[in-house]
Parts: sequence; structure tokens; C-alpha cells
Amino acid sequence: MTAIAQTEKPSFQVLERTFSILEIFDEDRPEWSTTEVARALDLPIPTVHRILAALKRHGYVSQHEETKRFRLGVAALQLGDRARAVVDLRSVAIPALRRLAHDAGETALLTVLAPGRDRGMCLERVETPQPLRLSVTPGRQLPLHAGASQKVLLAYLDESDVERVIGAGLEHLCHSTITDPGLLREELATIRRRGWASSYEETNLGVWGVAVPVLSARGDIVCAVGIAGPSARLTPARVRDDVERTHVAALEIAHAVGLTVPELTSTKAAIAPKPTKGRRKEGKS
Repeated sequence: MTAIAQTEKPSFQVLERTFSILEIFDEDRPEWSTTEVARALDLPIPTVHRILAALKRHGYVSQHEETKRFRLGVAALQLGDRARAVVDLRSVAIPALRRLAHDAGETALLTVLAPGRDRGMCLERVETPQPLRLSVTPGRQLPLHAGASQKVLLAYLDESDVERVIGAGLEHLCHSTITDPGLLREELATIRRRGWASSYEETNLGVWGVAVPVLSARGDIVCAVGIAGPSARLTPARVRDDVERTHVAALEIAHAVGLTVPELTSTKAAIAPKPTKGRRKEGKS
């Protein structure tokens, strides 16, 4: 057996045992003690204790203070909500994205969190028929601090996740990318307050966009619905209409799968940011 195989085997064993423990919780028997889990799965009690402790730290199980029995936690429920939503999202989103692309005359995007929850990933897109357009490939990933759709995802994450993303460093992609942590926090607060995000040349030169969040019943971010296009067609008068069109599309998708969309509190905002600290000026990209 090679050294790599020897190293990987214990890791895979722990992973399989963890999944086995999670799967033992069901409707017929939602609560288990450590000893009961160990007996049912024929595992050592110390092993089960360590795995349950780790799952508890991450919120995948919770423990009753008096009985010390375990049941599935909030994180497991949230994971299930996200999984169900993503499975249904692509099929129900296409008609709404097509209407949005047609009405706005720009590429319509459905963006979700990548598995590492540190980047946004294009799940689906419908491109505008106009010859000058933004072409986005499904599966493309971008950092969460750059671009309207990515910033919407980041704005509705837990504060600890936001700080984790900021702590990992804010990569400079284009001259308007927000790289200052303080400015980014202010931007995220603005997004939450008004219910939508905008961007102008944060990921690529000549590209702008707006996006609206879609949330679970618990308020967790599920996806972002947005549009993006070349700045040659951008005018201040378009912003209000495009935000409202995007909001309508997000509502259509959300209602089809039992999700929610925050209300818009304002659609009056300039979409092109002025150069500030943390946003690189032109000529310095």
C-alpha cells in the first residue's frame, strides 16, 4: 500500500462514518444518544462521540441540554433547503430568465454559491439576441466581492461567512473592484437595505450589471437573479426599469419553488461608482 493510500484511507473512513451517522436520523426516529448510534452502526463509542461533537460544532446536529440526545440541527435543514431549491431552480428559472433577457435586452443570469461558499457560480443564463452582448458560460465562477450577482450572494451570508471571505483577501479584478474591507461592508449593508445590487466594471472593462437575491424561508441566500451587459447600452434612465424587471423575474422563480425575495426599498441609484479608496481608478488596472 502506498503512503498516499495509507493517508487517504482513514479520511475516507471518517467521511463514510459521518454520512452514516447523519443518515440514521429520520422521521421514525429523530433523536439518538451517542450509545444508541454506536450500537446501531456497530461503531466504537469514542468514534461516534468525536463525530457527533464535530457535527454539533458545525450545526448539523443539536443536543438536548437535559437528555443529551442528538437530533438534526439547523445547518442540516438549511442544506436540505438549498439542495431542494437548486434541483428545481434550473427548470423553473429558464422561462423567467428568457422573459428578463427579452425585456431588458441583456444577458439574464442565475447565480449560486460555489461549493466552497467563497465564490459565485453561474448556474444558468439566457443571452440577449443583440449582436453586442455579454456571453457567460454556465459554471463560471467569480469572487463574491466583485460583480452584482456575487455581491448579492455575499450580502445575505452570515456575518462569520462574510468575514471569512474578507479575511481571505479581496482580489483586484478590474479598476472598480472593491478591495477595501470597510467599503465592502458598507456596500453589503446598502444591498441589504435596498434589496438589490449593482456593479460597473468590477469584473471586466465595459461590463455592468444589477442583481436581486432569492432567499429561503429562513432568510438564507439561495441564488441571485441578475442581468449584465456592455456599458455602451447603459444609461441612468435604464437602471430603475432594469432593477424592477429583475425583481419581477426573481419573484417568479422564488414563488415557483417556495422561496422569497426581499422588497425593493429604492431603485434610484447611480450604477457607475465614483473612484474611491478600494476601487482602482482607470489606468491602474
